[in-house]
Amino acid sequence: MSNSDNRVLADPEQLRATLNVIPAYTWYATSSGGLTFVNKRTADYLGLPQDHALRFGIDTGAAWDAHIPFLHPDDHDETRKVWSTCLRTGEAGEVSFRARNAQGGYRWFLSRAEPLRASDGTLLQWVGVNLDIEELKRAEHALMRSEAYLSEAQKLTHTGSWAWDPRSEKVLLRGNVPTFRIGSAGERTISRQFSTANPPRGSRLGKGEI
Repeated sequence: MSNSDNRVLADPEQLRATLNVIPAYTWYATSSGGLTFVNKRTADYLGLPQDHALRFGIDTGAAWDAHIPFLHPDDHDETRKVWSTCLRTGEAGEVSFRARNAQGGYRWFLSRAEPLRASDGTLLQWVGVNLDIEELKRAEHALMRSEAYLSEAQKLTHTGSWAWDPRSEKVLLRGNVPTFRIGSAGERTISRQFSTANPPRGSRLGKGEI
């Protein structure tokens, strides 16, 4: 291990001070995966006491999955799977989960773990950051609900919708798809779709004006 590697391990206070001022939820763990430090932002979110060992980077010999109880029960298995893979391979990894806050509620986070290695490749410890993605998840769920409502409405009204890719001229049909099934079978393109519409002679569509 080089002198620079020794400095990394010998100056944990500087590392903690740096992580404490970062406007993100950060942490680090031993090479075996035991969580030893979470920055102030993370500790306050979790509601940890001011004298909690994780606020000071004290290695209590915690198991590699000791932090799992902080997470939503439905996210335990996937988080264990991803984290154990990181520890087995020594490679970076990421996982999304819901973490419980001091009030007992949950918010979604994207957690990214990176291995910190010595110059000879020896794994020294893990450093991670958790990004709050709660608003993104809410937007995704709202979009899914909206699409579900639209799909149900189209089924009830025997209607549908379509989207056109101008580069390939391919048409994506959604909703009550049989509504669009006019003409012979085959790949749908915008030209093919309009050609099967058989507009009345003299109409604007028939003249190619629209």
